[in-house]
Amino acid sequence: MIASLCVMESLFAILAFSRSVHIDVTPFAFVFIVNHYGTQFVIAACAVILFCNAPFEDESYQYMISRAGRLSWGLGQVLYITKMSILYIACLAAATIIPFLGHIQWSNEWGKIWGTLGKTNAGAGFGVKLSVNQNIMRQYEPVNALLISIFLEFSCVLCIGLLIYFGNKITAKSAGTFAGALVAVLDICVSNDWLDWAYRFSPVSLAQLGLFYGFAPKWGINLAYAEKFFAFAAVSLSALCAAANYREKVINRINERRIHER
Repeated sequence: MIASLCVMESLFAILAFSRSVHIDVTPFAFVFIVNHYGTQFVIAACAVILFCNAPFEDESYQYMISRAGRLSWGLGQVLYITKMSILYIACLAAATIIPFLGHIQWSNEWGKIWGTLGKTNAGAGFGVKLSVNQNIMRQYEPVNALLISIFLEFSCVLCIGLLIYFGNKITAKSAGTFAGALVAVLDICVSNDWLDWAYRFSPVSLAQLGLFYGFAPKWGINLAYAEKFFAFAAVSLSALCAAANYREKVINRINERRIHER
């Protein structure tokens, strides 16, 4: 809810600009929302809050484990995190359209509003703070950019959720939540104080299409790299999350061995 409100609030100025020039807006705001590092931080931080109660266990946990088995339970948790990530991104995507209802131009073109905001400072007088990346508009068709941005953002949120689950489950503490929070702030840290190559390891940064231009190719950072990074991270973290459910079993066996040795 907080992330959706933040997204909508950042678009009201663009709506005011659209009304003043009597030109409707094409529905591609999501592309530019996720390419703004401030909004990306809010989205990632809210994702941490969304999954911070992992590993989602209550008083029925032991009963469910005995019935379903540890592997099935672990894979079920991975599917749950995947579902929540999809719903979260769907809400964000809807939040980029809601402010413009009644003022939307349905077209597979970027449109005059985004083109003007990307090439001029015309939005400054209306308080538009969202930056519109011209490189994205030059390199991608609008629908392709939207679909890629949704995929990358979903992958980023999914990885944050899986990391939190694994960290919290394996330590039985909030280590995963802390790790997720570090991921959320990593993009800001790298952009302000760290070396550019560190973007290679920042999921929040790699979810931004605008990163893949300028200095990024020098370090091998491009869309193909981002896709491979997220695919590897998602598969690896999913396997670790499933394996983490054997933690109690391993600990019990170690304790039993110690008792017998005594």
